[in-house]
Amino acid sequence: MQIFAPEKVRVMGDGYTLYRVRFTSLYALYEYLKSDPQTNNRVFYRLHSVLGEESFAGKPYSKAVEDLVSTVDYGYKEFLKLEKSINGAKLIRTNEYRTVKTLAGGHLNIVDYSKGSPLCYETLEKVRKPKFVRIYILLAYRWNTTKSEVFNRAIIITNIVKALENFGYNVELNTFELSVCHDELFYAIVSVKKHSERINLERLYKILCHVEFLRRISFRLLETTNVTDYEWEDGYGAACQEDFCRAFLKLNKDDIYFDQPKELGIRGYDLADDFEAVINHLNLNDKIDVKKAKDEFRNNVRKLKKEQ
Repeated sequence: MQIFAPEKVRVMGDGYTLYRVRFTSLYALYEYLKSDPQTNNRVFYRLHSVLGEESFAGKPYSKAVEDLVSTVDYGYKEFLKLEKSINGAKLIRTNEYRTVKTLAGGHLNIVDYSKGSPLCYETLEKVRKPKFVRIYILLAYRWNTTKSEVFNRAIIITNIVKALENFGYNVELNTFELSVCHDELFYAIVSVKKHSERINLERLYKILCHVEFLRRISFRLLETTNVTDYEWEDGYGAACQEDFCRAFLKLNKDDIYFDQPKELGIRGYDLADDFEAVINHLNLNDKIDVKKAKDEFRNNVRKLKKEQ
């Protein structure tokens, strides 16, 4: 866990004061919140992390904190059934090969054979290159984002990450909040997965699937910072746009960025349609079998409805 001193930064030509917090695990985040850190009551004279209505902010704050380390709830079973939707939808492979000369086997190279070369046969050998991909997930979103939009995005993200892993990609997963209020930035990092780790479904479920992680947990983190702009209390800032986040994080063009649900085209009504919208937004059509995945999503949703 790290709570950094405020610092001056420049992003896209403009200056900001940055308030940054970092947690290496959900348990580290839990320990920090359970220590009852002092809140910035001068700015946050109403603590919306606690006062927010459950219809908007989800489970009560105290329950949301305990859920960071407790056994996952009943909704996790639904999550597990839906996250399997594109495990069988193979990514479209584009293999690379190189020509290798051999003593025997493969195709005879007439020119080399006529020269008396001992290596007069050629064969194609698949080039195995390590494939790495970095994924960044914005945890902040607009006030009018629905619970179904948040849940659908979580299912879609998990399926894409697992599909990339199954395809041989080494995936680094980064979850963060980056919000702005005039010339102040709030930046919270919660470590989820490194290159060397396989995806941890329980961890992702707790961070991505429910609105209380933003509207209870992240709100409380912001309330414990020393931000000075009084307008933070009115809405807790605005989620930064993708071009701003990419510039701030210094992402490259190959890094995959999951924006807030509405920016990805997620509407929360039909999981299969939301999945297709995200794939189109991310330009991953060359990697994901969209039709097969949509069919499997719809089949799994129908099965869940029958079970309920």
